[in-house]
Amino acid sequence: MRFRRRLPVVGALAALALLLAACDFVTEAERHQAQSPDTRPWWCESVTPDMHDGHGMEHYMGMEKGMLSWEDCLAVSGHLDNAREFALQYPTLGEAEDAGWVRTVNYATGMGTHHRSPNSGILPAPGVFNPDQPTYLQYGGNGDDAPLVGMSWYVNSGDSPPEGFEGGNDWWHVHPQLCFRNGLVIFDGPCPQGSGGTTIDLSDYWMVHAWIVGEWQNRSDVFVNHHPCLLSTGMEPLADGHECWDMALSESGGHM
Repeated sequence: MRFRRRLPVVGALAALALLLAACDFVTEAERHQAQSPDTRPWWCESVTPDMHDGHGMEHYMGMEKGMLSWEDCLAVSGHLDNAREFALQYPTLGEAEDAGWVRTVNYATGMGTHHRSPNSGILPAPGVFNPDQPTYLQYGGNGDDAPLVGMSWYVNSGDSPPEGFEGGNDWWHVHPQLCFRNGLVIFDGPCPQGSGGTTIDLSDYWMVHAWIVGEWQNRSDVFVNHHPCLLSTGMEPLADGHECWDMALSESGGHM
């Protein structure tokens, strides 16, 4: 975990986060451009993560995240609006599963669940990336009332990450091998002996997350791998005032 600085953000920035959650990204980006054209809204400027932050980071050695051009910022904003609108058709886990979304990962620290689209197979077709429709929806618990907290895209693109979103701030990662049992991932890596699972090689599949739903933003990097308030003990809502929100809502915060 790396920090630039810690800020007491659970007050003012939390209120701003909730305000932005009710607005669309394109409108806010256009307003920001008109009022402060030399800066960018948080989702168009990201902090470079530690290189150990996920398999596949070696692809980005020598590169840095940062401020997008306004052309790229507005394009990404449009995709995020579309992706969030798509995902919010299924605001709870129960509604997603009723609509046919299939659970592939139970609640995990930093990520929540992963539910794949009923229109996709166990693994997506090679090379398919739709920035307006995520591959997975992520929920903040295993019960039917668990809220939508995030989303992710999963693309088979071989040895290199897909082109992805405009501007290049979306740094994709790989889970080279996963252990499945009865359709669920039970281990990140080869199956331990006696687990009863099957190891699947997924070294050609690349993933990126987006934290843009309601209060569940990550302002240091909209595409970071984890959300710090999805704890091992369960999700910590913003209203509870947990210190994890200092990191999540600080635009110069840190990464898990």
